[in-house]
Amino acid sequence: MVLAVICFMNALYIFSYFQRIAIPGTIYNDLQSSLNLTSVQIALLGGICLYVYGGMQIFSGIFSDRFGPSKVIVVGGILLGLGSVLFPLSKTVSQLYITRFIVGLGAGLIYLPILKELDLRFSDKHFSIMLSATILLGYFGGLMGTKPFRMAADSLGWRNALLFVGAASLATALLTAIFTKGSQTGSKQTRPMPVMPAIKRIARNKMCYPVIFSMSAIYANYFLMQSVIGKKFLEDCCHMSSGRAANYIFFMMLASMIASTLSGLFSTFIGNRRKPVLIAVSIISLMAVGTSMLIHAASPRWALLAYVLFGISSCGSPIFTASMKELNEPSYAGSALGIMNSILYLLVAGLVIVSGFVMGRFPAVRMASAVHYSPEAYSAIFLICLVFALLALVSAFFIRETSGCNVYELCSDLHAEDAVREHVS
Repeated sequence: MVLAVICFMNALYIFSYFQRIAIPGTIYNDLQSSLNLTSVQIALLGGICLYVYGGMQIFSGIFSDRFGPSKVIVVGGILLGLGSVLFPLSKTVSQLYITRFIVGLGAGLIYLPILKELDLRFSDKHFSIMLSATILLGYFGGLMGTKPFRMAADSLGWRNALLFVGAASLATALLTAIFTKGSQTGSKQTRPMPVMPAIKRIARNKMCYPVIFSMSAIYANYFLMQSVIGKKFLEDCCHMSSGRAANYIFFMMLASMIASTLSGLFSTFIGNRRKPVLIAVSIISLMAVGTSMLIHAASPRWALLAYVLFGISSCGSPIFTASMKELNEPSYAGSALGIMNSILYLLVAGLVIVSGFVMGRFPAVRMASAVHYSPEAYSAIFLICLVFALLALVSAFFIRETSGCNVYELCSDLHAEDAVREHVS
């Protein structure tokens, strides 16, 4: 029964990640041509889901702490399924925005309950490995949102392809509700603190700041390329076909999946150390942005390297998450992760919106099938990403090493009491 519960929860995470990757990036031109959308409107279409997703992370963590992860994920799964079904049935821009709002609402209630469930069922020493496995499954959903979804959209039409995915996600949510009913949660359940004291306690924990900012900046750059402008950039500046550009996004996602799996194993291999992995990831993120700035019509050979580096840069997610959990009291681990994810996705959404406005400020060529934006527009976006990457690297050096131990609990590898006295008010 436990295995079935974990599997169905992860299945919902797969559908959640698919929705964030596939829309709008993979069908950018389809949305523009069929609904006559501008770059700003498409950016808002991607941004609204992320804003809602980010805003829900705080509540998702708090609800998981207070009501248990199973109940929260069932509600989130049903909302995700409904929004996913209604989106391809939408005929106006307003309807698209509303349905993406519902998708973001549901997706925002899935990831953190899974983390809470893993935290309750597995020890701290195995948490990062289990988290890596969960993220790998989620990235599989993202992988399906690239080239495979592009092929399905070409064959069935983007509306029919998304309708099929939506129906499957709604069915999975209902099955999750059946299997989680009456299931017993792990023995590590702790009594959650009241909401406001927990938020204040986390906000005063200065050890969290470098983790939150570094992860947010790195992931914002990665997500922008993966799910919004990456495919469009190759079509506009490297004159690639839609199918070939989708291949590059596919390889980016594949690199992300492999690297994320290995990052947890590598962290365990070096004694559950977190900081060396996170510094390395920050350097790779900087390299990815720098390499992307070399791509233009004359040198598209840099594209594959840049996109693979972007994929690898995302592999720090399970280690950042483990570090954040280990730097906060176990009784509100869900709340701490919720705050981190909320800030992360709000920053991602902001970068997505800004990219849409930047693209709209430069000359564009409107053709029958799509609108093509100039290399200068993308160069301006990459400059913003470069600033993010540089700040993320600086911030990574200030992350406190936990060695796989919670700083509020006894651990032979870390002077927990000294760390708490020094960094927590």
